[in-house]
Amino acid sequence: MRTFITFDFDRETKEKIYRIQSKIKEGSIKGRFKYIDNFHLTIKFLGETDETKIGLIYQDLLRKLKGKPKISIYLKGLGSFGKGEVIKTIYLKCHGELDKVYEIAKEVDKIISNYGFKMENSFTPHVTIAQEVLLKDSFEELQISLEDEKIDNIILDKVIIMKSEQKNGKRIYTPLYILPLE
Repeated sequence: MRTFITFDFDRETKEKIYRIQSKIKEGSIKGRFKYIDNFHLTIKFLGETDETKIGLIYQDLLRKLKGKPKISIYLKGLGSFGKGEVIKTIYLKCHGELDKVYEIAKEVDKIISNYGFKMENSFTPHVTIAQEVLLKDSFEELQISLEDEKIDNIILDKVIIMKSEQKNGKRIYTPLYILPLE
């Protein structure tokens, strides 16, 4: 099964992200825009993984993340990966208690490396909102038009091991294991 480890958002936050995404959509000729339920902050994409290995990773994460505090972040500003005529990924930038996000990402990396997964060279906390986007105007103009958009008071209170599957042409995410933060 295809899996990843992530922080999820509450419904209100997802709706705020969706409103920003809608503005990007208006300024686009084409693109793949994430479904509202699929907004998240990926810690690590695992890819195809068997259930036994996922269970072992969960047990190790449960021990390592025990007692870790909740994390306060906010989203502001657009970033991108793979700029060109078609932008590979447009994302919202994360700010706030990123040191805690990095700390958890580092713990996740250490644990999953014990199960044959490659450690992350560089981790950029972000929320993907669109992929393969062709804009009407430049990316810089889009950034400027949305520079005052800010989503405040986001509390990351759990780490989730998520299953990702394609159903009826739509990507569906299902929590397999939830690791609460305190």
